[in-house]
Amino acid sequence: MDVNMHLDRRADAVAETISDGDDLLNTAQIANMLGVSTQWVEIGRTRGYGPPFIRIGQRGIRYRRDALRAWLKERAEYRSTREYGAVA
Repeated sequence: MDVNMHLDRRADAVAETISDGDDLLNTAQIANMLGVSTQWVEIGRTRGYGPPFIRIGQRGIRYRRDALRAWLKERAEYRSTREYGAVA
């Protein structure tokens, strides 16, 4: 798999590699699973395009594994950027 390929294009494949469960993962684990940098995950979190997260305490951020899979599956449904704004 080409690691440099855009995340949306490989979201379905990445989602298949993530096992089921509701355990909590940290930012570094999420970045590793997605094949992106921790900075990408952090910026995505602040700008609203990253995976859903849970805030634990003042500085603790965690991600539920099952929410990450759902987020990836949702992203895989689009085939072009034009579809993002389309109402279903």
